[in-house]
Amino acid sequence: MSTRLVVRRIVVTVSLMGGVFMAVEYLWALLAPPPPLQISPTTTWITEPLAPDGLPDYFQAMLALEPRAIPAENNAAAAVWELIPTTIFSENAIDHSEAHLSTADQLPASERLVMPPPPPDGMDAGEAGRVLEACSRTPWRAADHPWLAHWLEENRSALDTLTAGARREGWCPPRCLPADRPPTDRFGPTSPLLMSLTLPVEGALRSFSNVLLARSMLRLGEGDTPGAWHDIDTLLRFGDKISDTPGPLVSRLVAMVLFTHASRATQRLIAEGHPDDALLAEIQGSLRSAIDWAPLAAGIDAFERLSFLDAITSMFANPSKPASLFSWGPIRILAVEPNVPLTDSNRYLAAMVDAANQPTRDARRRASQEIEDELEARRNAPRGRRQWFQPWHEVVSEGVSRKTLGLLLPGLKYSLEDDDRAHAALVLADCAAALERYRLATGQPPPSLADLVPTFLAAIPVDPFTDAPIGYRNADGRWTLWSGADPEEDAVDDLVIRGPGGRMPLESKSPDPPLPDPSPESPSPP
Repeated sequence: MSTRLVVRRIVVTVSLMGGVFMAVEYLWALLAPPPPLQISPTTTWITEPLAPDGLPDYFQAMLALEPRAIPAENNAAAAVWELIPTTIFSENAIDHSEAHLSTADQLPASERLVMPPPPPDGMDAGEAGRVLEACSRTPWRAADHPWLAHWLEENRSALDTLTAGARREGWCPPRCLPADRPPTDRFGPTSPLLMSLTLPVEGALRSFSNVLLARSMLRLGEGDTPGAWHDIDTLLRFGDKISDTPGPLVSRLVAMVLFTHASRATQRLIAEGHPDDALLAEIQGSLRSAIDWAPLAAGIDAFERLSFLDAITSMFANPSKPASLFSWGPIRILAVEPNVPLTDSNRYLAAMVDAANQPTRDARRRASQEIEDELEARRNAPRGRRQWFQPWHEVVSEGVSRKTLGLLLPGLKYSLEDDDRAHAALVLADCAAALERYRLATGQPPPSLADLVPTFLAAIPVDPFTDAPIGYRNADGRWTLWSGADPEEDAVDDLVIRGPGGRMPLESKSPDPPLPDPSPESPSPP
């Protein structure tokens, strides 16, 4: 046998073996089934309770974190629930929380708070809404807008019910599902179960807050300072209850908006209502009670984690809804391995908890930005090359995970900003009340905030935006307080307060924090 023939046979044999090897390797990579979902703290975070299908029941785990056994007569959320009009919340929803509230617990339709205010003849709904918004910011009189004053009087009983309800001690809001979505339907055709959950009380409070503020500014404009404060204090009490109770992040955002609005109204009342020392002391007590809220990290580590893991489990580990057309049957081609996005999600949520727990504002914002930068880099990174005998589903899972997390995970820095802004607004209002108490006692503002300690303030408060003392200036008997950078003399901002005789801002150049749709899966503002 010639040497040439031997070489040819060797080449053919090696080529055939190489082809067989590559075919086997490719078929293995293509047909290798992904591993099943591993229920562990690093993937699903919770290991119980489990549903009949063997997957974690995130819905029941979330309800277990909510308050329990609070009777309706002591439940401030029940006072809001009974006033909610059908235009805000569907009566077909079913309460699956420990509140156990139903439509039977609502007042007759004629006694609920009708929203929005019907515009008078010659005014469209948009203009009526702008009038209501303006009247919730500045003092006004009934003669300025007779139609709005008349509407407030017509709804006086409902508003009084709301203010009385805020004085109840408990807080157990309903967590509602549509009537056609039972809690056993965890993998419905439209969305995961927690994404179908609605928070009607928190959503209604956002609408009701503008009405209470409008009435408080009417009372202030008509000279009823104690009545104006009673309405403002109602918002502080509701915000205090929401922020002190574990719940979804969107509920906390509602509380921060209530705090910001109430603080701004309190600033108006102090500057233009001429409250006496007793009322100023009461105002300080309510503001200080509101400032002490639960850590942001606690909500992220519980409710947000459960909510996002529920969504990812539904997308990639749902036995009744495969991730792709190739995922049917015993051979799951290009199926996504659920353990990858779940593990990634847990890691990023843990990083968000650590960021929220940082001791200073700068440290929190840097940590939050690092998370966003990493997510953005992962989202835009090219897909990695498959290694030998690496199943295709591993490559697909990594790519799907980075795209999914970039869309689902909330923007932490927006929540941190809302917390800081609400905190600063409350602190400024507290300082303004202390300054007025000092001015009433001595006839003039103090040279520095240190003169308020310890009679009117326990200590000089720290500015959450700078981690330094709150800014203060006394120029010719006209005091100015601010949070953040030292403002110009004519600066207009919610976080700048000028005492009586000084100029109070009529409009804010910084918009109020946006309030998302009150459902646990609502993304943070872009």
